[in-house]
Amino acid sequence: MRGRQRKSAISFHATADRILRAMHSPSSPPDFMTATRPSGWVQSGDRWDLWWNGRCVASVVPHAVLGVRLFLAARKSPQPKVVAAVNARQAKRYAERWCAARLCPQLRLRDAVARLVDTGALSPPAPTREQRQQARRLAEAGAGEMGRIKAALAPRPPAMLARPE
Repeated sequence: MRGRQRKSAISFHATADRILRAMHSPSSPPDFMTATRPSGWVQSGDRWDLWWNGRCVASVVPHAVLGVRLFLAARKSPQPKVVAAVNARQAKRYAERWCAARLCPQLRLRDAVARLVDTGALSPPAPTREQRQQARRLAEAGAGEMGRIKAALAPRPPAMLARPE
């Protein structure tokens, strides 16, 4: 009986030491807290999955007779929509448009597809006339300030340094 208590005591202290060391070490958070969620098209073998917001919304799977089958699950329905396509490229394009129209209805289709497949940030809108004028005024003011700063920091001639007594 005493031997069992001793083993558990050793095990307890070993575990406690390990946990406390991990808690006090200034290391990064564990992987499960920092793992990035997939987004866009992810290939695994012959299968392509479209990920959006941490879930798979479309899958393109090869089929012996039909070419490829496309499973679409972007809606809140228990059954995914199944579509046949000639090739994976056609299926992926159809899935992008179908899912984008349902997941981001407030955006234009092109912008919704870009956001869905994560092809990069949406292009920022062109600056307005007022924004361009403000940027120009700030640049001119900054150039004037830099001139004053350089003049103040420039070495002075010795005649100006001597003080009259």
